[in-house]
Amino acid sequence: MFGTEKSKEITNNNTGKQNRVETIIGNGTIIEGDIYTKGSLRVEGEIAGNLKADGDLVVGENGIVKTKIEAQNIIIAGKINGEVIAHKKLELKPTSVVQGDIISEILQIEAGAKFTGNSKNINQEKTDKLKSTRKENKNGNDTKEN
Repeated sequence: MFGTEKSKEITNNNTGKQNRVETIIGNGTIIEGDIYTKGSLRVEGEIAGNLKADGDLVVGENGIVKTKIEAQNIIIAGKINGEVIAHKKLELKPTSVVQGDIISEILQIEAGAKFTGNSKNINQEKTDKLKSTRKENKNGNDTKEN
């Protein structure tokens, strides 16, 4: 009634398996505030607030997200204005417009996708944070309380 079966499933291109989407933010829906879900999410509406999914995230062609998003695998066909963190794979479809930095293990940008920002491998990001922490501790800038 509210969507097709296709819109309720995410195909993992690494395994070919389809994962069920538990939550759909429909076209015409506007949410202001943070969203967290333990499952997978599909956005066809508009969100202004941090968005985190323990599962996968799809931003459809009509979807607009104005903030930081984070999920395991992310497929973007809509518009994003903010940081994108995909712990595994990030796919930018031909209709996608992304303005902001992206961090992912695997990045796939299809012809026609628009991306403005910096891209970093998530493994490098973790290494950089670890080096920074070690350097601070070595320089006596340890923030632990006694």
